[in-house]
Amino acid sequence: MDKQAMRAFMGRFMEMTTGAAVMGVMAVADRVGLFPALAGQGALSLDEIVARTGLDRRYLEEILATLCASEILIYQEASERFELPEEHAACLADETSPYFLGGWSQMVPALYRAVPGVARACREGGGVPFSEFGLDMVEGIARSNGPGTRILLARRWLAAMPDVVEALERGIRVADVGCGSGDAALTMARHWPNSSVVGFDLDAQSVERARAAAGAEGVRNVSFEQCSAEAIPRDSGFDLITTFDVIHDLAKPREVLAHLRGALAPGGTYLMVEPVAGDRLADNLHTAGALTYAMSTLHCLTQSLAQGGEGLGAAWGPGKAEAYCREAGFGRFERLEVDNPFNAFYRVGA
Repeated sequence: MDKQAMRAFMGRFMEMTTGAAVMGVMAVADRVGLFPALAGQGALSLDEIVARTGLDRRYLEEILATLCASEILIYQEASERFELPEEHAACLADETSPYFLGGWSQMVPALYRAVPGVARACREGGGVPFSEFGLDMVEGIARSNGPGTRILLARRWLAAMPDVVEALERGIRVADVGCGSGDAALTMARHWPNSSVVGFDLDAQSVERARAAAGAEGVRNVSFEQCSAEAIPRDSGFDLITTFDVIHDLAKPREVLAHLRGALAPGGTYLMVEPVAGDRLADNLHTAGALTYAMSTLHCLTQSLAQGGEGLGAAWGPGKAEAYCREAGFGRFERLEVDNPFNAFYRVGA
């Protein structure tokens, strides 16, 4: 046995264990509003933080120590003060920032709750349906994806298709399939008031959140329907259909893609956004690939298999994505030049 290699592995393993444990403390800090309370305040003493937050002093001591040891906060030893740097605040405290990461503090615990069900499914088959992940997963996804979607969807993502933007300005019919809490549909409706947008999702909690957001914002050219992608009428004639991180989660992705092809108007455009991944395992052997495969195992893959589905998985890559689209009857498949570390953007059409 190579003991040096073993010790190196032990070091990596403990780094992962540390990160998992720290994420639990960050989830607590997120739930009690600690990061917004520290943002933009400079260095604060423990007494000042207690006064600002009203939180229990002893818990705060331990939480702040964890966050300092993990370099999330800066500890000033001489003055015994704690500071949240503005660069970190953009990721943890500002829910309008496209760099906001706080939603992961809800998603990671929700993923861990799926572990017993995934283990059982490994032995017996089946999976964990989306409904069993709970509201934390719904809210966590919305909080993680929402800020970037609201800021970048019109400005950069759809801007990569100037002709589609021109059509949206004139007024077209749009469907966002697997709309979740409605951020993409609401963003398109707000930016292009001459167009009408419909969001479809099977999850009742997500549709309820989307409808509430539309009502609160007074957006009238958007509606939301609770239904599966297969239930969308084939003769809908949508000029633009979008899916954001949806297809790989589905039980029957091939059938859904064929269904979307039928629901698209002649000359229409389908924008399919999926996780960045290579076509082969060897292409994905890095940290981002590890996260994609882990998310797939504990969330994407298992909810598909729970429905007796294909279990496509999140890391299906551009080669398989193109093959599935062409099998569904699409003739055009183009990867758009959108700079994004997490997602690949595909323009698909007849």
